[in-house]
Amino acid sequence: MAALLPYLRLLRAGTLFSPAADVIAGRCIVAHATGLAVWSDGTAMAALCSVLLYAGGMVCNDVADVAEDRRRRPERPIPSGAIARPVAATLALLLLTSGVALSPMPSHHAVIAVLVLAYDFACKRNIFAGALTMGILRALNLATAAAPVWESCPMPLAIAALCYGVYIFAVTILGTFEDDPTVRPRTVVAIQAAPMWAALGGLLAVQDGLWPAPMLALVPIIGLARRNRSIQRWDTNAIRGSMGFLLLGTMVYTALLCAAADRWFETTAISCCIPLARTVTKRLRLRVMT
Repeated sequence: MAALLPYLRLLRAGTLFSPAADVIAGRCIVAHATGLAVWSDGTAMAALCSVLLYAGGMVCNDVADVAEDRRRRPERPIPSGAIARPVAATLALLLLTSGVALSPMPSHHAVIAVLVLAYDFACKRNIFAGALTMGILRALNLATAAAPVWESCPMPLAIAALCYGVYIFAVTILGTFEDDPTVRPRTVVAIQAAPMWAALGGLLAVQDGLWPAPMLALVPIIGLARRNRSIQRWDTNAIRGSMGFLLLGTMVYTALLCAAADRWFETTAISCCIPLARTVTKRLRLRVMT
């Protein structure tokens, strides 16, 4: 287990539930709109391939940022010496190629793989370009179920994916504030509000009415608002806390999308994965600290 821990940290193991939840939620929306079955046409394999590409992107991120991480995050697996950079690069390549090769829709996942590489090695050097690329990536992942026949993509899925892109765009912008001591509190609060309202818009596009999904979405929206009121100073730790809240919120969004599509089995499954993802993330962070 000690030898495995650096790799779990490199892969950000606690985050790997989210890309699979995206694909499943998108398939639920398609099924709701068209009457097709959810678990058909390679749904499980498409979800697995999205996880492989996401994991490859996490590894590529650290491979690309090794020089900066040596200065700011020396505890990460590559700068700490726990994993050699060539080994990490080989792992990233294996994950990305496997995600495309195993995909039931290889062209779609190939586009995602290219965007992953573009983000990690080029786009993220510019704040806007990086945030836009990330938003497009997650929007495409949610819309995976429509990839074989884009012209027949149900409008609710298109809107939900667009709202997801806005969500991730705002979260990525928020992440750039971590190392900026001059950022204004009002700016931080405003950026944090965007993902929540975007998610609400996506749920309203899928749900036939306000109950249950849009109304349930008010719970995390109110929770974030109360948290923001309690924070006196928006330092790095406070912003990281908001990032953690909103990143876990991606799975809340996908779970509620399933609920909006009247798919309660998938809603329950994704919901049960949220505390598991949080536990894995905390455990890995604790092992780093100790």
